[in-house]
Amino acid sequence: MKWNHAIEQLKLMKHYFIASVLVFLAGMLMGALYSEQFQAFINTQLEALKRITDTLAEKPNQQWSLFWLIFWNNASKSLLVIVMGVLFGIFPLFFLIVNGLVLGYVAVAAGQKESWLFVIKAIVPHGILELPAIIIACALGLRLGMLLLKMFLSIFSPSRSLQAREQLRAFVKALVPISVMLVIVLFVAALIESTFTLWLVQV
Repeated sequence: MKWNHAIEQLKLMKHYFIASVLVFLAGMLMGALYSEQFQAFINTQLEALKRITDTLAEKPNQQWSLFWLIFWNNASKSLLVIVMGVLFGIFPLFFLIVNGLVLGYVAVAAGQKESWLFVIKAIVPHGILELPAIIIACALGLRLGMLLLKMFLSIFSPSRSLQAREQLRAFVKALVPISVMLVIVLFVAALIESTFTLWLVQV
């Protein structure tokens, strides 16, 4: 794996990172301040999460199962959101908004029910790794979608089409090491969430 090439590609994505952060923050704002308009959708997402976590009650080693559930959920969805960027970046944008929406709603609800210190303890320890990794994955999906769109729009211009293909080839080549990096980061985040974060919210 060529890490130098991957780093060079990441440097070209500053605007995609900024856009992804802004979309995620917009989703959080909607979830925190305008949850009533999205309550039915938020409830659907929370019910889906509850069904997944309810399966832990049947597991013999619940902490290990929690770790695996968190890691597999985040890693698989992050890789999927990159691949689904082929649909011109629509899915990554939707993914950012949905996750921001749910996080904003849950944070405010937990802050009102418990305390804002509780919210910080429940999110920050693993969130400083998990959230950037998910946002980077979405930015990669956006970049992939935009490169495909650029190649599609330049189909009648041989010089632009060649340039677009070269950019796409270079980007796809960098996806393997970047994806490995994201999976490692999400592994560590899941380990923290299933141990330290879990302990922290209980003290």
